[in-house]
Amino acid sequence: MDSSYCIIVLFLISPLNCHEENITDIFDIRDDYNTPKRCVAIVLFSLLLLYGIVGNILLMAVFCNRENVYNRPFIFITLQITICSFLNFFTQIVIVIPGILENKTSDSYKSVLIQRIFASMNTFSFFGALHFTFLLTVNRFVAICLPKYNDFFESLKFYFLLICVWFSALGLTVAELHYCIKTFNVSNLEWSLNCTKKIPESAPVHMAIRYVWTLGLPIAMFAMYIAIFYNIRNTRKNALKFCKESGRTANITPKYERLMLIQSAIVCGAFEIEIICFNFLLDIAVELAGKEAEIPVNIFINCYVIFNGAVLPTVNFIFIKRLRSSVRQRSAELLSRIKTKKRATIASAIAAA
Repeated sequence: MDSSYCIIVLFLISPLNCHEENITDIFDIRDDYNTPKRCVAIVLFSLLLLYGIVGNILLMAVFCNRENVYNRPFIFITLQITICSFLNFFTQIVIVIPGILENKTSDSYKSVLIQRIFASMNTFSFFGALHFTFLLTVNRFVAICLPKYNDFFESLKFYFLLICVWFSALGLTVAELHYCIKTFNVSNLEWSLNCTKKIPESAPVHMAIRYVWTLGLPIAMFAMYIAIFYNIRNTRKNALKFCKESGRTANITPKYERLMLIQSAIVCGAFEIEIICFNFLLDIAVELAGKEAEIPVNIFINCYVIFNGAVLPTVNFIFIKRLRSSVRQRSAELLSRIKTKKRATIASAIAAA
């Protein structure tokens, strides 16, 4: 009789266990229910990473060309921004994409320590890109509005300044590591920053300083670009006035001024949008559309973070005709070399036969 009761109990429990194992979690991107979102995320992240890597490599190839017209400080600062972009891409390749590819029941996902290391690298790359973009703006501002101080960027002090900028990004990263815990939650693709667990009493002060710093630098950059815009505009007007008084004809258009202002708005706006998206967009979306909006919104945020590493080459290739011409020329030369080598290989094979 007792054995009969045991068999009945086993039959009642086993369906419950199977139900628990096969339960659908709509809030986990690794669940079979979210397979379409998972595929979209993998494709978008991979394409944007490829675009960012190729774009930055092309930009540096053009800048390192002997025929480029850019000065050495501009190229060195751009190189630092490119390094920061590659650090951002590396974090995505090591943490984000492998995490999406893992199964929900897999225990082989990165340890907490490795996650925190790469999360800190993500923060370091962001602050580095922000600071060096600010330095690039200062370089342009000094070159155009304060040319008498431009010798600083041609001296050894400039290289010391580059080192200081790297240390400033490292200092802010260490401060965030001290006050906050930044992790990547692969289930909903969220980069979370928790500043209430370690030192709760100091967390609000740290976050306030962080917000002011990250939001203030892009605003300061745009203000400098406006000053550059008015300086170039006044120079153009004076040149037109001089040509008119001397009876000469001048073909000077305000096109360069408009393009420069549009470039500055895109670069500065890209940082502002990333900061706003990272800190506020998810909360707003969840409040309006519910928790189901977490995964799509985080896919968008992560796509934007990746794309932000390709903003500089994108802006340069769109608005600077010289760069596009240089890329086309180099691409044509490379294709010509490949064709010549291929023909030589075929000719040697025919001769050997």
